[in-house]
Amino acid sequence: MNQMPPPPQPLPDELWGEAWRFASIPAGDLWDMFGDRPIPVSAMPPERNPVYLGIASNTFIPGVIIYGGRQSMQLALWLQGQTPKTLVYQETERNLAGGLLLTAADATRWVVMTFHDQAIATAGQRYQQRLQDAKGLHFLIVQPDDSDVTHTGIWLLQN
Repeated sequence: MNQMPPPPQPLPDELWGEAWRFASIPAGDLWDMFGDRPIPVSAMPPERNPVYLGIASNTFIPGVIIYGGRQSMQLALWLQGQTPKTLVYQETERNLAGGLLLTAADATRWVVMTFHDQAIATAGQRYQQRLQDAKGLHFLIVQPDDSDVTHTGIWLLQN
């Protein structure tokens, strides 16, 4: 008998970042950009290297970057404890509303973000298309700000 997974839960209020965005990185650059950087919380298993998965180097790997501000390390450690598995965009109504759902290894689902914006919904659709093109490979990055200099956590995920 198949049980339905429980409904997604909201992220705890104290973990919300300051901002977030969809992003993409060419597969050929992903490992070079993050593979040997000193990132405090990192889950980049070698078997998820795009080269080993046969993903063309010019394929864009989609992802989400969360700017955590002062909560950056707290958010990264909490995420690490959840063992992230996938992060998907889910449309809810007429392409104007949607959200990001994080699924943990134990099948717990978390609502990372919700929004009511056509431009973000369009970016979410592009994210989902790139997810298909990248054989389900995607990333989640937590960093304190948008400088792209310091990273608190990175997870390389795959559907």
